[in-house]
Amino acid sequence: MSNTSWTKVDSKMLDGSRDLSGDSYRFLVWKINGSKMCEHIDPWAVERTKCVDLKFEKNLIRISDQSAYQVEKLTSDSLIVIQKTDGITFPDKIRKMWFVKTSTLVKDFTDKATGDSVVITSREVSPTLKKEFVTEMMDAYLQKKYTHDFDVEGEIRIFPKKQEIEVKMENKKWIKNNQTSIDLFKTTLQKNYKIWDITGFENFDKIIIPYRFKSKMEGSYGNMVFYNRIPRKEYKGIIININDKRASAENFQKGVEATNKQKYDNAIYFFNKAHEEDNTNTESLYNVVSISLALNNVNVACIALKKLKDLEQTQGTQLFKEKCTEQ
Repeated sequence: MSNTSWTKVDSKMLDGSRDLSGDSYRFLVWKINGSKMCEHIDPWAVERTKCVDLKFEKNLIRISDQSAYQVEKLTSDSLIVIQKTDGITFPDKIRKMWFVKTSTLVKDFTDKATGDSVVITSREVSPTLKKEFVTEMMDAYLQKKYTHDFDVEGEIRIFPKKQEIEVKMENKKWIKNNQTSIDLFKTTLQKNYKIWDITGFENFDKIIIPYRFKSKMEGSYGNMVFYNRIPRKEYKGIIININDKRASAENFQKGVEATNKQKYDNAIYFFNKAHEEDNTNTESLYNVVSISLALNNVNVACIALKKLKDLEQTQGTQLFKEKCTEQ
């Protein structure tokens, strides 16, 4: 496992429930080198890389006194781990992740394009940046006091055999109004071919990376986002909707307090409100189910169980089948 790069391809909870966290769709690469593991959560923002010391303990990868990953399966090109965090014991709260060796993933992807001279990258398989591009851009804007408020899309075209980079843009209006800042963005990317790691893509004449770059000046500071424009695979299930996590937590606590005072109707109201503000807060729905069944109010319980079923939560789906009639 040492001196290996692994790319995450899937994640679920230990009981088979859908992973409702924002991390479930996020790009993630583990690069393990000796006793250090670096997590890359953005292929084009080196500054977002987090490195930690690790220890191998039998089938555990320990990253702190409280956190570790249990290795469930390890082969030459695949890795399955189960997240272990002190105090978290419920199977629907423990994440399980599937990784593929990055070089294998790249080879499988590029093999499908064998015979083609041009390749369009994917979200998971793409050339990466070796340096802090976003930080460099922000520093340049601040030092030269450039104003910037634009949102551009286009293609980054890498020519491995010529060792050249070309940046194409589609949003002409934004370019016209921010020409100086746009030129800085283009030249920063185009001036140095070696800032790109194109391992696995060397034999193509042209590599196309669809991108989107948003940059906005806010007072004396700025906000900048640079990411792959290829959309995620369409997910047909319930969309994650986090409106207000703080409001969700506050309503959840009100539900707990109402339960302790045996004001069960109020508790159900607050737990439902907690879920409305953050539909990843499945614990609030399970509380509605528990209280409603104790009160023999099956209809209210089944409404909550239907929501859990739609969110692909294993325990909620099983209870729905047991307690409710499928409509």
